Amino acid sequence: MANNQRRLIYGTLLTMLAIVAILGIIIFYSQTNSRLKIVFLNVGQGDAILIESGSNQLLIDGGKNSGKLLNNLGKFMPFWDKTIEAVLVTHPDSDHFAGLIGLLENYQVKNIIRTDAESHSRNWLAFKKEIASENINQILGEKNVSLIFPNQATVQILYPFGNVPEYSHNTNLNSLVAKLVYGQSSFLFTGDLPFAGEEKLLASGIDLQSKVLKVGHHGSKYSTSDDFLDAVNPQDAVISVGARNRYHHPSDIVIKKLKQRLIKIWRTDRNGNIVYDCLPNSCRNYAQP
Repeated sequence: MANNQRRLIYGTLLTMLAIVAILGIIIFYSQTNSRLKIVFLNVGQGDAILIESGSNQLLIDGGKNSGKLLNNLGKFMPFWDKTIEAVLVTHPDSDHFAGLIGLLENYQVKNIIRTDAESHSRNWLAFKKEIASENINQILGEKNVSLIFPNQATVQILYPFGNVPEYSHNTNLNSLVAKLVYGQSSFLFTGDLPFAGEEKLLASGIDLQSKVLKVGHHGSKYSTSDDFLDAVNPQDAVISVGARNRYHHPSDIVIKKLKQRLIKIWRTDRNGNIVYDCLPNSCRNYAQP
């Protein structure tokens, strides 16, 4: 009995170590490239953010339209590179994941990072079916999961803090929030996080300060509180939004808050693809149609 218990304990410890290894880091290819590119892709009313270093790519969300996603990816990824090392899905709303269905049909995706949040929508079921058919490795996205590029650029998930309900009427509340740090540059990606989620992050004491803020929920008036903006204290704000969208995003209230703080505003509906080209000690940005 003692031997059986000992084997059980050892087995449990090994399993825990394996889980920690998976949650702690995803190994990208070892090719080191000091240049890091962050592209807020113009996919209409939705989010899609490409983070690229050499032949290593992380894609955060994929918008709603596969055609728009693939067209814009083709502008920034070499035509011969059909592998994406990791895709992070912030939450199961169509304007954040539906475009990824076509991506999985055209690219080899090695890892999918997402929470336990589910959806009954036809698009979500099709997305999960495609993941299963391609046998893509899935990693639970939660606080402290980190992705480290060979050049030491690090993307760390800050939120959610633990398990999330499978089905919820408010999927935005459990949007993955991640922070990218590379040298002197920092970016905060907030998905569709509303005020209630921002309050949880503020209460946690996590360092949110970032030079670039991806404005939550396409500039909705229900995101980007004054306290949250003060904590992040960004120099730039990027709003991923579709032209003349039916939600009237971004809200005039949010735009006013940003202007009052002299934060430079970039919008995909007006600027197109928004590119940050970064080295450890500098980062320049520009718009590219």
